[in-house]
Amino acid sequence: MQAHPLPEKEVMYQALVRKDSQFEGIFFAAIKTTGIFCRPTCRARKPKPENVEYFASVKEAMDHGYRPCKVCHPLQMKGRAPEWLQGLLQEVRDNPEARIKDWQLESRGLNASRVRRWFQKHYGMTFQAFQRMLRLNQAFGQIKYGERVTDAAFQNGYDSLSGFGETFKKTTGFAPSRSRDKALITITRMETPLGPMLAGATQEGICLLEFTDRRMLETQLERLKKLLKAELLPGENPHFAELVR
Repeated sequence: MQAHPLPEKEVMYQALVRKDSQFEGIFFAAIKTTGIFCRPTCRARKPKPENVEYFASVKEAMDHGYRPCKVCHPLQMKGRAPEWLQGLLQEVRDNPEARIKDWQLESRGLNASRVRRWFQKHYGMTFQAFQRMLRLNQAFGQIKYGERVTDAAFQNGYDSLSGFGETFKKTTGFAPSRSRDKALITITRMETPLGPMLAGATQEGICLLEFTDRRMLETQLERLKKLLKAELLPGENPHFAELVR
């Protein structure tokens, strides 16, 4: 079973030939004649199209008997956000109230479809949904610590109070005004030498640190929510800095 849908083979082959960094994290190319698999940006000599098959993850390629390339080292890149995406990730984390549209991605030289696929693979949601979650996370914290609901809504880019309230309740299960009585677990994806991990933190400290490909991770998250009587939302938390020292 594929980790996520792949682009058309011709599209992937042309990306492989061009060494297109925008496809990093989207696919791995496995060379039938050599038994190795590579990142899209590999510098090694390119094979004929009929000698290449494609996989959505390192695991899938290795499960089919392929070995990692010694030129591009695909294992070292496991789950890492590609360079072409790092600026965008930093921007939305620094400015969660921003609302970046697909046409704005295209104007920056980013392919909106590729951005969407990367976020769906690594966060389980589209880029637009990721932005909404960051805005809701920030609004939650503002309301919890004294900000008026109206002010939090407009500061985070919502045009109407009713639209904000509807989105907030649909996501968290309760009205914005109840945020003061609720706990929040902020979650983020972190890169480590061993692979990508999911970290979670409350105002008190770190409460979760697990590999993103761990079996039953979703079940563990649900148990954590019940244990702490809290909601999960992507975002930033000062305690995450302790994990990267």
